[in-house]
Amino acid sequence: MNFHLMFEQSGTFKNVLKAQGHNAFDYDILNDYGETDFIIDLFEQIDQEYDNIVLGGG
Repeated sequence: MNFHLMFEQSGTFKNVLKAQGHNAFDYDILNDYGETDFIIDLFEQIDQEYDNIVLGGG
């Protein structure tokens, strides 16, 4: 099973899921602990999708 964890740069939950044999990836704006798989601005992504879905923007 695949898990995508947001705002979880420590890798705590991701590593438990991986130890249980799952695919797990975490997304955050920082990588202070060296565990973040994808460094992106999650708040910007949330704002963009809000505009697309709720406001009908393109």
